[in-house]
Amino acid sequence: MDEWKDLKAAIKALAGVTRLSMVYHLAKQPEMTVTDLAEILGLSQPLVSWHLRKLKRAGLAETRRVGRQVYCSLNTAYFHLCLQRLALLVDPTSRIETLPVGAALIEAEMSAEN
Repeated sequence: MDEWKDLKAAIKALAGVTRLSMVYHLAKQPEMTVTDLAEILGLSQPLVSWHLRKLKRAGLAETRRVGRQVYCSLNTAYFHLCLQRLALLVDPTSRIETLPVGAALIEAEMSAEN
């Protein structure tokens, strides 16, 4: 799997207030039913299931069925892995060479053209 492609999928799955709210509530306990989550959010169960499916496809949520109830949970290990990958993007010591700035940047740009 391409780790950056997976990170993009996770970020896209989190790009919504509803799904961010779901992550918040799922992080508070090991698991809950979709019905309970719908009640907490004040949304219909089908709408919560639709959003949950997006989180699940991105690897951020997991579900299990017990009879007619569906229990959902946050995949905290994967969530933290995504956070670590995001941190690499802004960590100046991670695999990125120091880039020139200011006059050195202009000089590097000019020498590349010649």
